[in-house]
Amino acid sequence: MYIKALELQNYEKDIYFSVRLMELLNDGATHKKSDLAEAVGLDARSVQRLLEELSKNYRRFTEAELSLFEKEGNNYRLLIANQIMEQNQFLVDLIRHSLSYRLLNLLVAGKARTVKELSDKLFRSESTIRRKLKELRSELEPLQLTIERGEVLFQASESVVRMYLSVYYWRLFRGKDWPFAPLQHDLVGEISTGIQRFFQVALNPIKEQRLEYLVAAHLLREVQHYSLEKNSASQKTLANDPLFKAFYRQLKPVLPAYFHKSESVGNLFLNLLTREEYYHVPAITNKIHHLLAKKPFVVMDEMDEMYQLLEKKINDPITWKKFQALQAENYLISGHLYHRLFPVIRFNINGRAFWTNITQQQPQLVAFVTEMLLDHGGSESILFGRYLSVLRLLPELTVQPVLRIFLQTDLPEFEETILKKDLRRFLSNDFQVVFVEKLESSDLCLTTSLLYEDDEIPTLAITQELRMSDYFALLQLLQGFGGKSF
Repeated sequence: MYIKALELQNYEKDIYFSVRLMELLNDGATHKKSDLAEAVGLDARSVQRLLEELSKNYRRFTEAELSLFEKEGNNYRLLIANQIMEQNQFLVDLIRHSLSYRLLNLLVAGKARTVKELSDKLFRSESTIRRKLKELRSELEPLQLTIERGEVLFQASESVVRMYLSVYYWRLFRGKDWPFAPLQHDLVGEISTGIQRFFQVALNPIKEQRLEYLVAAHLLREVQHYSLEKNSASQKTLANDPLFKAFYRQLKPVLPAYFHKSESVGNLFLNLLTREEYYHVPAITNKIHHLLAKKPFVVMDEMDEMYQLLEKKINDPITWKKFQALQAENYLISGHLYHRLFPVIRFNINGRAFWTNITQQQPQLVAFVTEMLLDHGGSESILFGRYLSVLRLLPELTVQPVLRIFLQTDLPEFEETILKKDLRRFLSNDFQVVFVEKLESSDLCLTTSLLYEDDEIPTLAITQELRMSDYFALLQLLQGFGGKSF
């Protein structure tokens, strides 16, 4: 599915457990209810209730008496296993009908502003509404949601609210739903096209949808008469910046009349600069760098300081040159701008789940990056993910399991050498590959003809140059390998 259960953990409890159950059942196999309960950490009765609720919701979604599960006694099999489109549409429907989504949607759309109004529209008691708002508070932390004399308020600055709503809705739907009614999608699409034309980029369909969410969040708040701070330091700097002036002139004809204020367009412009895809044209990139060197941004000075610190911590000229050769400068610059504008939004559009594997596999690198970012929020900063994604590409800073391969073929030596290079290149992100001379010294055997057997050593038979299917088979063999043992 397009979103992992982990990302819904703080959203709504039943939705989280429901999606987790579907993830477990998505292999198409039959599962015992007791095994499912153990896997999700609930008792069997709770799992039974969730499965029945999922079946009921699926019938509502399909508007037909269709079964979601095949049930035999206490065994369940998901009937839409591996039907990605069906699962994604069902998941969107589950989220849209959840109390958390409907509550937040009423607040964002301006259709309810008090606990009583939410209670009346959602047909829930005021105590239930207050409890749900309390549960959502940690998930909506950047919005600084508060209740004052029964009125529900977002205390965060308006610039933070606009960015956060675009991020929040994107994480929930990934373009598979349009949560910005009553805005017309065609209008937002036209503005998106104008933005791409100005920056001379052609975004892929997914990134284009992501841009539309960002634009829509700004327009929605504007049409609801929420105002940005006027005459701020950043707005004063933008007012005299030639790149922003050109952006405003070019976009103004496609912007609705209510979105012509310079502070509104300027805020959207800065939000765009937190994404490195707008740094592709050198002439535009140079102008962005020039803008971000000015106060109050001073991003370029901050980058220089970070690079000096990083060079000192790496303490190896060859490794430092490798880092510079990665050409990650604009990715990191845009990240520093994001952190400066929105320090309270501590995750990217993928949440924290995107970094789960690397943080588990590379604790030393995680400690390295966390220490480096102590003055910028450490591992809780948006910069943590950005620097981690760059520095993980340097073998000198990562600890890779050693994979010992026993390779024995009847291929010519030259072809065998090519095979070794291909294997090293394919496995380089995850393993330090070493070719050994004896089967008993290896972790894996690759051969064109198995001359002796060893039940403890996984073996892959090869007959020619490795194809993609061979690499997939190899990855399956290596599942769970962490060095020295499986």
